[in-house]
Amino acid sequence: MKWLKNILGASKAERLASVESVQQKFSLFQSVLERHNQVLKLISRLEERHQNRKLGSVQAVWDDFVQIQEGVREVIDRMIGLGGDAYLPLRSRLISILKEVENSLPGTQPVVKDDYVIPFSRLDRGRAHSVGGKNANLGEMKSHVGVPVPDGFAISAWAYLHFIEVNQLQERIDRLLQNVRIRQYKDLEVVSNDIREMVTFRSVPDDLAEAICAGFDDLASRSSRGRFALRSSAVWEDTTFTFAGQYVSFLNVGRDALLDRYKDILSSKFTPSAISYLLRHSLSEMDLAMGVVCMEMVDSVASGVIYTRDPLNPSGPHLLVNSIFGLGSYLVDGRLTPDVFHVSRSDENVVFSQVARKPVQLVMRAEGGVAEAPVPEAEQDRPSLNEQQLRLLARYALKIEEHYGEPQDIEWALDRSGELFLIQARPLKFPKARVVARIPEEFQSDILVKGGTPICAGIGAGPIYHLDSVGELDAVPRGAVLVVPYPSPKLVAVMHRISALVSLVGGNASHLATLARELSLPTIVNMQKAAEIPQDRTVTVDGGGGAIYDGCHPEWIPAQEEEAVQSEGSPSDAAVEGIVSRVTRLSVIHPNDPNFTPQSCDSLHDLLRFIHQKSMEEIFSSLKQTANKEDIGLRLKTKIPLFINIIYLDRCYLGNGGKRWVREDSIESLPMKALWEGVLQEGWPSRPVPADLKGFLAVVGTEVGEGRQPEFSENSYAFLSKEYMLLNLRMGYHFSTIEALVTPEPEKNYIRMQFKLGGAPLERRMRRIWIICELLKRIGFENFSQGDFLDTTTAYQGPEAMLERLRLLGRMTILTKQLDLTLSSDARARWYLNDFVQKLGLDN
Repeated sequence: MKWLKNILGASKAERLASVESVQQKFSLFQSVLERHNQVLKLISRLEERHQNRKLGSVQAVWDDFVQIQEGVREVIDRMIGLGGDAYLPLRSRLISILKEVENSLPGTQPVVKDDYVIPFSRLDRGRAHSVGGKNANLGEMKSHVGVPVPDGFAISAWAYLHFIEVNQLQERIDRLLQNVRIRQYKDLEVVSNDIREMVTFRSVPDDLAEAICAGFDDLASRSSRGRFALRSSAVWEDTTFTFAGQYVSFLNVGRDALLDRYKDILSSKFTPSAISYLLRHSLSEMDLAMGVVCMEMVDSVASGVIYTRDPLNPSGPHLLVNSIFGLGSYLVDGRLTPDVFHVSRSDENVVFSQVARKPVQLVMRAEGGVAEAPVPEAEQDRPSLNEQQLRLLARYALKIEEHYGEPQDIEWALDRSGELFLIQARPLKFPKARVVARIPEEFQSDILVKGGTPICAGIGAGPIYHLDSVGELDAVPRGAVLVVPYPSPKLVAVMHRISALVSLVGGNASHLATLARELSLPTIVNMQKAAEIPQDRTVTVDGGGGAIYDGCHPEWIPAQEEEAVQSEGSPSDAAVEGIVSRVTRLSVIHPNDPNFTPQSCDSLHDLLRFIHQKSMEEIFSSLKQTANKEDIGLRLKTKIPLFINIIYLDRCYLGNGGKRWVREDSIESLPMKALWEGVLQEGWPSRPVPADLKGFLAVVGTEVGEGRQPEFSENSYAFLSKEYMLLNLRMGYHFSTIEALVTPEPEKNYIRMQFKLGGAPLERRMRRIWIICELLKRIGFENFSQGDFLDTTTAYQGPEAMLERLRLLGRMTILTKQLDLTLSSDARARWYLNDFVQKLGLDN
């Protein structure tokens, strides 16, 4: 049934009902438009940062992408509400675009059939889609970089898919994840336990078990060490998204426990914190296949992490080393505060050292596994590395950075014979932005605690909340400054809702430090005196300065200075460019193009462009279905020979005190009033723009001969409220649609015009579009044009500036009417442009 029935001869009550129906339809249109404009603003900001080379990290751009795609999804849903099922294909096109973006990111190619077990000697970084980033990088370093890496093999992602398929787990996993409430940690724990039990209680398929054991036996036959480490190597891990600390590793594993530990690593894909990380990044669980590393175990006397750049000072001249005694788990898990060394990038000299007290260490047990052991009292304050070892470590690290072409985060181990091994490398994570807090000098007396190790700069303010156990994460209040005993990676489940994080121990190379930089959360570790600050006391944390201030000072929160820190031409650069391109580029422009379809939309911007166009067409198409359209509008009473029907959206009316018209000086819409003032200022020309003979004959031959006639007598429509206007203006052979919102709030304001067609041949219509574009550029519009079609926008200015632009737009509407008929050459077009620039006062 048509939404607006034919009301020819209808009663007054029926006509009033028709007006209300139009208003309801327009309310749906405005709902589409409101969300459309919000998302378009996000895209504009991303474009601006891209043009200014201030995009920041891949993670920063991905976060923007997730926010924008969620907005586009809402706009599509509202468009379907406005126009019906004809717009359902927009949903499937959005899904396709999102999938294409995911597949373009490093390490996200589809998993294809492969061997279950692959030795490091056959691996390089090009195999990340098959064995995961950790495995691929170990193979790359061992075979192509020339640095010492323990021997080992990968258990492939294909093996994981085989395990899931044989045990028929995927459908059950999907069902559980679909219903989980991500904001409730207890819900995450329940779902996690259910899935992990399903995984660990299943058997490894016989063919897979045979391949893993054969790979292990082959490795053991070449190794003198006798013990091995099993570590996660998921397909997304160590690429665009770190998943730092979200999966388990097992050290000092023997053959008898091999298959059980393998299943434990597969099940760790579904820990509560890993599920939270996965869902909050809008990643697909099915695409996150789990590879596993099996490598020789290094019986470490010291171990740690080396960053080839300082995350808080990326342009600084030194490498950053964190080191502890024993195995490295206590460092990356944040349980110990490490020794810190700065090593010069230019000459490998140690330029700074800070030795921490190291009372315990993690060591291998003879019967398998690991155990905590005390460090002898005399050794606890001794540096865990000497200068010669630091120089060699720096040399290896710089060699790896040079090979990969971007800063690296590298794990290392020193065995009992003094030999160094590299046991992991991945791109170093930097904060999304470089943040410099500007704290007034007079507040220095308000410092409660100072010191510790800054992890991520920024300002966070809120009440102190002391958390004793990660099992109580649901109790953490939104906006709190969270104080924890040590920086557990499990805290990722609440890091999105706190304002800052402070840990009593830890270093800047822990898994949680990586996550904090990835999420740009102000974070300080190794700040033991923070335990003395009372619960609920309101404080402000300066993450970069390593200080906690009394009171709440949101005004200190600085504008973030985005700084790209990846090396030019790196994989991260390519990933960023790919994401930005699929968000911002615009290829669907002309609504008369046969390819103006959902299937032709190649970006999120294209989808918005298509929806905006079709939403306006839905409104005007609905009006055309009304046989007696004049009954739902008030005629604008004017000497200008245009028939304009006004439909007010913010009131119920039928007639105007018995009158069916509105005077020009009684228009009750700020944007329409300003536009019409410009029309009246220029006035209707006493005679048409003179066309040359060729132009006149072209019009007669191509337009009138096709049955097209000038339509000044046809109705135009203006949908108006106090601050809003949508005007569909028909002037002869061309059509324009002008939409504007003018409020006291600049952030909400915009003007958008579409201009198309005309009576002259295409080249003349294109010259008119060129003139209009040049004029609009001078008054602050951004133009998209194709052929004889123009889509132009200006936004985010104060009300007076917007009203003045509307007046100029009104004058231009009259000046360029039928102008295409006379534009026989580029020279003539330039003459008219110069003339209009002077008339409109744009030559200053």
